[in-house]
Amino acid sequence: MSTSTTEQIVLSVQRSTPRLWLAAAVGAVTLVVLYAALPLAGVAYPTARPILEPVAGGAARLLSAIDITTVLVVVAALTVVSIARALPYGIGAVLMLCPGAPLTAAAARSWLPESVLASAHPDGRIVAVASLVAAASLVVPSRVRPAVLGLGLAATVAVSLAAVVTAAASFVGVLGALAITGTWWALAAVVMAHSPIAARRERKNPLDTAALKLRR
Repeated sequence: MSTSTTEQIVLSVQRSTPRLWLAAAVGAVTLVVLYAALPLAGVAYPTARPILEPVAGGAARLLSAIDITTVLVVVAALTVVSIARALPYGIGAVLMLCPGAPLTAAAARSWLPESVLASAHPDGRIVAVASLVAAASLVVPSRVRPAVLGLGLAATVAVSLAAVVTAAASFVGVLGALAITGTWWALAAVVMAHSPIAARRERKNPLDTAALKLRR
């Protein structure tokens, strides 16, 4: 790799990292406002009610299809993609985002006060689908990324609408789920932003892997 190419990589990382940290901060602030500031200010979120009853059955079936087995299969596939593409930090980013976002949503549902209705809690199924889409966007080749993002956005919207239709989540719960996913995506993207630098380093010294780097 030439010096100019190396400098371009470093400059690209330096430019993207502040924006990603800002995105993570926006997500975190959104969560604080939704689940701390507004409830403490006495704002009561409305109770979610089923809507569009003719499609409620299909919406419920869609939500029931999202389970731990499906999520683990997709995570394993994304891990294989990271290995096949020799992305030094790809596996770390996937394993950081996919468990991190759902676990944060689960913790929020456990820790939020009773004054916040269950339907306003971050919906775990929306978080699961959105985090898989976000992880895929970080590791798939750039030529297929638009298709992945398009299909993933459609899937996320479908699951979000299904949750609202069945009253599993209110619009607040949908927003909270997306804020959690967006925060974790930004953090994982910071990791991936340094992946080209790690690739360059490992080409110079194959023994200096990302795993060994973390141990130092």
